Amino acid sequence: MRYYLGADWADQTHAVWVVDESGAKISARTVAHTAEGLSEWGRELDEWRAQGIDLWAAIERPEGRVVDFLLDHGVAVYPVNPKALDRARDRFRQSGAKSDPFDARVLADFLRTDHAHLRAVQPSSEAAQELKLLTEDCQRHIRQQTRLVNQLTATLKEYYPRALEVAEVTSALAREFLPAYPTPAALTALTERRWQRWARAHRLPEARTGELWAVLQQPQLPVPAHVVRAKARLMQSLVEQLMPVVAAVAQYRKAIDDFFASMPANPPVGRRFG
Repeated sequence: MRYYLGADWADQTHAVWVVDESGAKISARTVAHTAEGLSEWGRELDEWRAQGIDLWAAIERPEGRVVDFLLDHGVAVYPVNPKALDRARDRFRQSGAKSDPFDARVLADFLRTDHAHLRAVQPSSEAAQELKLLTEDCQRHIRQQTRLVNQLTATLKEYYPRALEVAEVTSALAREFLPAYPTPAALTALTERRWQRWARAHRLPEARTGELWAVLQQPQLPVPAHVVRAKARLMQSLVEQLMPVVAAVAQYRKAIDDFFASMPANPPVGRRFG
């Protein structure tokens, strides 16, 4: 007997849909992206395998160590090219099904009907080892990014909380805004005309420019000058450290996406789920 799993991976919770060889639903669940959530799901996978059930999983894109996790629990992992999944979504919608989680169900049934045209990641293969290393290194950069983001956020809260309302500290806008306006005094001296000129130079939409101007004009609590000088220096140092890490995370995620995009994308057309 074999179960087909569709894993729709997200940032915090992951949708999983499981069907048997006839397409009958076995289970549908969400998995929290925590040690406890993954451990609980791992126990379920191990129990099924102990009953002699083969487990095959389809996933469109990996986040964190999901592929490594599945392989560790004896699950055959089938990467699905995003283009192939788009076509599978259309096929599934034609069947009239409306169940959630939609993508997880599509992945499970797509693997069941089209696995002959997919290629599994073998635990001992070079591809699996490369993907494992990529995801591990990506997570290492993400942890470093999180540490720097937390430090930068805490620093801004100490002397310049208004800046946190402008943009996420990992965004390109924050990377450009903070060096240009590193202190509350810089905002106080800012005129609307200069702000509009800066916003146009950085390609901010007109509506967003107006929204931010209203935010920047809100009163700010006074902070002693010596605190501002010290924390502004720390802010600049943290930004200089953070930006290369943000770029590295983006590059690693693209490398992982490219790995999955290299999977076969042209299964036969005209088939239906069922």
